[in-house]
Amino acid sequence: MSSQMMIEMDTESAFNRLVPRGSLQRFGLAGGFNSGVFFLLWEFLRLFLSDDSTGIRIAWGVAWGTTGFMAHFVHRWFTFDNRKSIQWTIGASFGAYIFSLVGSTYTIGLFATQPSGTLRWLGVANLLAWGIIIWAIMRLFVFQYKTEEDQTA
Repeated sequence: MSSQMMIEMDTESAFNRLVPRGSLQRFGLAGGFNSGVFFLLWEFLRLFLSDDSTGIRIAWGVAWGTTGFMAHFVHRWFTFDNRKSIQWTIGASFGAYIFSLVGSTYTIGLFATQPSGTLRWLGVANLLAWGIIIWAIMRLFVFQYKTEEDQTA
């Protein structure tokens, strides 16, 4: 085995020990990427919509729905794994993302009267809160993720 291959394997296993598949930490890394794309799209859409509760909710909902589909594949590849069929995970994640779309759109609408800078920070808090809810749904119901130790027990 070449030293290059050993270094790559050691690096990968060290990463997997620090941030194991299925963990909230790993979900957070992937979610940071997904949330960045979401947030940029939300801000972009807000340029074209009114700054009232309806416009803010429409922009949030469109951005959430669009990036939710992308997030499924990011989490399938990086956060969890492909033990469940793609048909199952897409179908099951659809329900999870619809639930979180409705919930997070409703909650951001509650903050719509806040000044723009405050609204952005409340949007980040809303993303984090709903991210934890989505992680639990994705881990338990969509990917039905179990660690290797759980599967042999």
